[in-house]
Amino acid sequence: MLSPSEGLEEYLFTIGILISFVGTLAAAYISRKSIASALKEAGLDKRKLAVAIILVLLFVSIELVFVKPTQQLFFDDSIYQGMAQDLLHMGQAWMCSYGTPTKCFIGEIFHEPIGTSFNLAIAFAIFGVSSNAAYGTGFFLAAVSVIFVFFVALLMSKKFIVAAFAELFMALSPALLIWAEPTTSDMPMLAYSLIAIFFMLIFVRKRNYGTFALALLSLALLSYMKVDAVVYLVLIPVMYVVLSDDNILSSLKNNFMRLRKGLLDTKLLAIFMIFVIAIGPEIGFAYNELTSGSFGYSGAYVQQTCLANLPAIIASRPIDLQNFEANLCSNVAFWTNAYADIDIIQPLAFTVFAAIGVAFMLGYKKFRELLTIALWFFAFFLLYTSFYAGGVLYGVDWRFMLSLVAQTSILGGFGAYGLIEIARVISSGGKR
Repeated sequence: MLSPSEGLEEYLFTIGILISFVGTLAAAYISRKSIASALKEAGLDKRKLAVAIILVLLFVSIELVFVKPTQQLFFDDSIYQGMAQDLLHMGQAWMCSYGTPTKCFIGEIFHEPIGTSFNLAIAFAIFGVSSNAAYGTGFFLAAVSVIFVFFVALLMSKKFIVAAFAELFMALSPALLIWAEPTTSDMPMLAYSLIAIFFMLIFVRKRNYGTFALALLSLALLSYMKVDAVVYLVLIPVMYVVLSDDNILSSLKNNFMRLRKGLLDTKLLAIFMIFVIAIGPEIGFAYNELTSGSFGYSGAYVQQTCLANLPAIIASRPIDLQNFEANLCSNVAFWTNAYADIDIIQPLAFTVFAAIGVAFMLGYKKFRELLTIALWFFAFFLLYTSFYAGGVLYGVDWRFMLSLVAQTSILGGFGAYGLIEIARVISSGGKR
């Protein structure tokens, strides 16, 4: 997708993400009472919100005291920041190859969408163009991820203990702490995916025009954060179907009826048309990336992690079963903290709590919630394990695990709650 001169394409991306961003903010304002009501019904009050804020401050304190901001992804880190300046000065959503500080004449559409640079451009507009503003953007989005894990877990479980422990595990996640500040597209996708899932859960509980717009436009905004976010365009609607009614069959039936009625509702159709206009440029971009071979590099060497004594394979395609077999053992071993000696860290205790959470949810018949989290986890585990560069041992690409830490943190919250419940039952002589 090379552009030898200034054209329309790079402006369409800018228009699309602006519609998504402004639309999401407007819908959130319109739906503020629905959001507050849904959270209150899930058990949120001022004291519990204060605890959630304290846990965010815990994350912020650890990050500031123990983690040094470090550029870890060459050369994408600098490219994103350069693209942000193009957006800020000219509104062009591309990577400039030839131009002046305020005008680009020859550029190229980058292999990742404009979302990361859009967030940087906002920070640059407010705080000025600097590395501190760039690192601060990632840091802010990481903190947003911590608080939204709390909200998502609270709406899923309606248990404050589940939400608080989920947020604690997220705040202490080494993957989040290490990758909070470098300029990558993984952190924006994590933050905006949690925001979009949260607004989807609000829509499940408060179905009205405002929350419908909020769910759709936040999904459109998420799609601009990373080309991989196209998965969420299918995943979040599936998660909605799983959670929206008493069971999946009734959900399919009821939502089909709602869809039929919606076809005659001009307000719903207008909201959907805005969504289509907002997401259209990104759909075209993702389709081109996934079909043209731009999504990754075919011909790279991939280490065999299950059969380490064998030579590396040569990736025939960016996403392939052969890559999955090569990456599988390392991506499973990551969850046992097998690579802590090379600073690829996932505390074993966190994984154990998540496993306990799975057992608790099965035992307490939280089947739909567990299925939702499982679909969310395995969609990205399978994607990245099948990606030639998706193994945790491939360069610095253990950053892809950021797409999985929220799910395991929420499962860990259920695990901690389950252990507390077991202790309570034992202390009360076996009475629930």
